[in-house]
Amino acid sequence: MVWLGGPRRGSRGRPIVLHDPPPGYQPPRPRISLRERQRQAREEFVVMRVATVVVILVAVAVVVIFALMIAGIT
Repeated sequence: MVWLGGPRRGSRGRPIVLHDPPPGYQPPRPRISLRERQRQAREEFVVMRVATVVVILVAVAVVVIFALMIAGIT
């Protein structure tokens, strides 16, 4: 946390720190519907699951290739 309030001259409520939003800030409203966000989340979940499986299979294949190379050398 970083102090952004300057020198203290009096206590007027809670001090402003770096992680606080500015006074009067309203977060932006979502531009897409809840159903569309849920669809995108499901799609991203499936893509990440497939990518994870592919990466694991590639890593296993590389380990097997290294093991075969080492076994062939000795």
